[in-house]
Amino acid sequence: MSERTRAAVTEYFRRLSTGDRDSVVELFAEDVRWDIPGATELVPWLGSRRDRAEIREFFDQLDQGLIPGRFELERLHADGPHAVAIGRLRATIRATGKVIDSAFTIQFEVDEDGLISEYLLLEDSWQIANAVRP
Repeated sequence: MSERTRAAVTEYFRRLSTGDRDSVVELFAEDVRWDIPGATELVPWLGSRRDRAEIREFFDQLDQGLIPGRFELERLHADGPHAVAIGRLRATIRATGKVIDSAFTIQFEVDEDGLISEYLLLEDSWQIANAVRP
């Protein structure tokens, strides 16, 4: 199972790097537990998602809110259906021009079909919330 998990998560990052959001969304199970904790009242792309349509909406909101900068995957660990990705991201908030620079950890779970069924991204959400404030 670890190989299937590693392959699914590696493919997620590969597709993410191409900018083809629809192909990224296809890697998720129809019923998914997705969460990026933070100030959802200030940052619309944060929060919980439960299906592919909501994940697609996440990418639309993210693209509207951020100018991409650096996204570096430093480590990927897989164990059975679980994986953890560790890295660093840097982007600019479109509305304010403020730069965010944060370490991140993403916890994944991959189901028996090789689809991502759980996704939890932890980052410096306080910094992001402050960056969206004028």
